[in-house]
Amino acid sequence: MAELHFKGFTTIGRNKPTYSVSDFDLVKVDLLNHFSTKMGERVMLPNFGCRIYDLLMDPFDEQTRSAIIEDAERVVNEDPRVELQDTQVTETDNSIIVEMQLTYLPNGITESLAVQFNTEFQE
Repeated sequence: MAELHFKGFTTIGRNKPTYSVSDFDLVKVDLLNHFSTKMGERVMLPNFGCRIYDLLMDPFDEQTRSAIIEDAERVVNEDPRVELQDTQVTETDNSIIVEMQLTYLPNGITESLAVQFNTEFQE
């Protein structure tokens, strides 16, 4: 059995135990939690979170696209367990999708992580 580098838990998408996750799956859960938190939303951690929510209603021009990529890269670069390889942003009718290629550093696995930000229900 392979050695585990990181252990954690999540209840997202799980109706019953086990809630444990490890290694790259844990990193992805942690990143998704970071992306799903608006900047300033966490008590005592005003710099934790994602600014992309503030950009969803802006015109999707090159300036907005660059700001989204910059913030996505900031979030990923705060996690020392992964290295960002590439970031792509696409706009659909009701959402913005940020797709990133990430390399999990302990063993060099590279996978894609896509985060969808819905514009339809923003205040």
